[in-house]
Amino acid sequence: MFFTIAGTKEESAMPDAHDDYRTSDHRTDDAARDDAARNDAVRNAADREVVRALLRIDDPRSIRPGTVRVDPAESADGYSRRRVVLTAPDGHEVPCLFLAPDAPLPWGAAVVAVHQHNGEFDWGKTEAAGLEGDPEVAYAAELAASGVPVLAPDLMGFGERVGAGDPARAEQIDAWARITRDQTLQGLHVQDVALAVSWLEDNPDVVGPIGIIGHSLGGQVALFGLACDDRLTAGVLSCGVGTLSSFQEGGILHNPAWYVPGLASAGDTPIVARAVRGQRVRVLAGRTDPIFPFAGVREVVSALPDDTEFVAFDGGHRFPRAHRAEALTWLSRTLRGERGGDGRGTGTPGN
Repeated sequence: MFFTIAGTKEESAMPDAHDDYRTSDHRTDDAARDDAARNDAVRNAADREVVRALLRIDDPRSIRPGTVRVDPAESADGYSRRRVVLTAPDGHEVPCLFLAPDAPLPWGAAVVAVHQHNGEFDWGKTEAAGLEGDPEVAYAAELAASGVPVLAPDLMGFGERVGAGDPARAEQIDAWARITRDQTLQGLHVQDVALAVSWLEDNPDVVGPIGIIGHSLGGQVALFGLACDDRLTAGVLSCGVGTLSSFQEGGILHNPAWYVPGLASAGDTPIVARAVRGQRVRVLAGRTDPIFPFAGVREVVSALPDDTEFVAFDGGHRFPRAHRAEALTWLSRTLRGERGGDGRGTGTPGN
């Protein structure tokens, strides 16, 4: 049994004072709407800047690959797979797998697929690509097989970027060392996603919009990516959103990228969700997820756009097959501009 809340919110926040605008009697409705749209754009830009400042990153549009290495392609079922290595502006390399459908070119959309954590540091992009690990999170391979090109990067500390020795300890050391340099691990993850977006944006075979998908750590990074980078037009966040306060209250220790200096005092994760505007989002969450308390999930969802689709299911920290299939269909159709018949689940709204 699961429920879907689509296009509605369980909780409504009171508007801030600066959200109010008034028009004189002589002004037209069109002028008022234009003013409102401009005000919304200004507020949204300010909200994105708040998140970027917390992460210590620049505008993602400025993060573009220098050298790019592309290996020969290998054939898969309905798509090809090749290794792509992107060099960031500061010189670090981001190994990726590019899954390119056999469907006719050009492609009308593309997706960045961010892998999960699960303490499986050796996998990273290869799990999302279905080469090893849990088939339940092989969403990059499933999207490519459906005709959507996907770029799956290795985040820092995973796959080809795994740390020496104990990888969990290496991840922690890297995160804390970045803080001493006025950087953040969450910021690096978002920058590497932006690098992937820039490469897809520059790919002449991609003519449509770009989306993002991720489970667990991948959902976490997707949320911050959407908040910082308005080139991402839609995203699927599976079991990856919650509040720092709910983690603390539940005695839950998350991956170190969650702990962004100043985030709690700035408004916790809802301040990140508030920056996601002009983008479509589908959030999935297990009601009994042991590491993402449901109350914290709802708090984040309430700060996302009003048309956010929230799918809650009876279960834990998973990306169940049926919900995954619906989410991939939704993402593909949303990126292609199809608003109706998106495979949403049905059920009874819950609390």
